[in-house]
Amino acid sequence: MPDSEEPCHQEIACSLRALLESVDEILRLLRILLQENESRFESSTAEPCALENGITSLTDRESEIFRLLVTGMSNRQISRALGIAERTVKNNLHSVYRKFGVAGRAEVMAQYFGSSVRRHEPNS
Repeated sequence: MPDSEEPCHQEIACSLRALLESVDEILRLLRILLQENESRFESSTAEPCALENGITSLTDRESEIFRLLVTGMSNRQISRALGIAERTVKNNLHSVYRKFGVAGRAEVMAQYFGSSVRRHEPNS
C-alpha cells in the first residue's frame, strides 16, 4: 500500500513546485508594478496639490455642481436637480474648470478620479 501512495506524493510535490514558481513570478510582477507606481507618483507630486487647491477653492454652488458632475449627470440633469438654469450650470462649470486648470468635463473628471490622462497642449 505505501508503494501506491508514492506516485501520488510525487505528483503533489511536482504540482507544489510549479505553484511556487508561479507565485514567485506573480510576486516579481507585483514588485515591478509597485516600483512603476511609486515612480509615477513621485513624478506627479504637483498634480495632487492642484487638485486639492481646485477643490478647496470651489464655492458652495460650484461644489454642489461638481459633486453632481462626477456622478455622470449632464448639464441639463444638474440644472433640473438643483432647480437652476442650464446656463448657470455651464457658467459654474467653466469656473470649476478654470480652478482645476483644465479645459473641460472629461479632464476635470480624469484629474478628480486620478486618471493618468494628460491634457494636450497646443503647439506654440
